Amino acid sequence: MKASTISRYEITCAICFATINPGDRMFCFLSPTENSKDCHETQTTSLVWGHDTCHRGNLPPPPPCRHWKRLGRCPALQAGMCAFLHDEADRGTSTTLEKTRWGGKRHFVRNQHKNSVFRIFLMQTYGMEYMTQTKGAIIDAAGGKGELAWELLNLTGAKDCVVIDPRPMNLEVVRSKWKRGMFEPKRTGPVFSKWYPACEEGCKSRESRSPSHIRCFFDSKAFLQFIGPDEKGEEEKYIDSDQWLQDEIRKAKRIIWTTKGLQHEDGSNYNEETTPKRSGPVDTAECSVNFDSSAIENPSIVREILRNCKLIIGFHPDQAAGYIAEFALARNIPWCIVPCCVYYDCFPKRKLQNGAAVKTYDQLVDWLCEKDPRAKVATLDMEGKNKVVYCLADERIA
Repeated sequence: MKASTISRYEITCAICFATINPGDRMFCFLSPTENSKDCHETQTTSLVWGHDTCHRGNLPPPPPCRHWKRLGRCPALQAGMCAFLHDEADRGTSTTLEKTRWGGKRHFVRNQHKNSVFRIFLMQTYGMEYMTQTKGAIIDAAGGKGELAWELLNLTGAKDCVVIDPRPMNLEVVRSKWKRGMFEPKRTGPVFSKWYPACEEGCKSRESRSPSHIRCFFDSKAFLQFIGPDEKGEEEKYIDSDQWLQDEIRKAKRIIWTTKGLQHEDGSNYNEETTPKRSGPVDTAECSVNFDSSAIENPSIVREILRNCKLIIGFHPDQAAGYIAEFALARNIPWCIVPCCVYYDCFPKRKLQNGAAVKTYDQLVDWLCEKDPRAKVATLDMEGKNKVVYCLADERIA
């Protein structure tokens, strides 16, 4: 069976030399070309395209699909939209997924698409109606740069997303992609454009929206005290909760974020009991200087956001994973976490119901599930820590 796809651009057919228009079905193959360099002729191949109706049996086969070789799967193939070769012998044989080193210090795995994988999971799990309804905000706790919240706003169409993180947001990369039209249907294609429902042709000409930002550390007990009494009228409140929020924001602003960790302005580590000490002055060149300024510091607005939150999420939220589940359980709202590091040194008192200490990643996942009887576990289609623990909006505790 000949593989083909739908053209998104105007290109020239390599067989009849007529124009392949957007929407026409086309196939590809490797055409030999001769290059002359230093009086030595070498034969190479180049990828060319042709009308689906121009296909002939004596043409070379298409090249292997790189997604098929790298990941062992191809979403476009399932939709009948991939024009490349999918030989079972090539499935998952590429070595490009092997971990590489940076700086000779530690391994890393590319994560440029992990936010999108998690965002699509949220769309599939909670549904577009719930994700885009106007009542209540989606809180991204320990949301880092704010890219996931930005995607939910601008690509999914969520009405309100709020990042809670002590770090300044940095949306430079996603904004640059937006301005280049990387999220428009013409670029995402007919297979993947359904995951970008808020993007239309020409959307790059309008400004993207920025998520709101509450710049402080996420602590469930402190935030619950800050909100005030619950539905039963019970209240455990600071002497001046408004002042507490202002102090927390000032504390976050005093932290200097570098590629080697976080530090106070005086060079001391934050939470020195659990953070390895670092000697020497802070190199300001390592600090993040590109940030978004859409911060919320008004205590009344912050309190309103926390009270009306409809969904709280955390994508690799580090130490905040347990706090997210605790806050959601106390407020009886759905939550969704992709945990990463265990941080046993920070939380040595965490125990499973069988009495075992939480020291491994799988134990952390089990511990989160034990906190909420509604919790479910799924696996995301990405490398690295990819287990997601979540509960649904229609399964609130009575």
